[in-house]
Amino acid sequence: MTTTSTTAPWQACGCGEEQVPGLLARVGVFGTLGLALAALVVMILAGWLLSTGVWLLRRRGERAVDEVTEPGPADSPTGALGGFTWTAEDP
Repeated sequence: MTTTSTTAPWQACGCGEEQVPGLLARVGVFGTLGLALAALVVMILAGWLLSTGVWLLRRRGERAVDEVTEPGPADSPTGALGGFTWTAEDP
């Protein structure tokens, strides 16, 4: 097959391009490498965003548990007997 003026630019010229995958034939080596690197970067960013979201959710849950278990200012002892605890035993 020879290249003529009626052949579209993306069509193979008979030089072995039929052996080349379609994406590589359409965008070239640098285009294919660029697409592969862009896909890799997108996957890395998606992983970072997902891990950040999980970390924020876990941190929020830990704070909610800490607020429930920690005594607030109303529960804290004040005055002269601030640390006193009652026991049933006589000394």
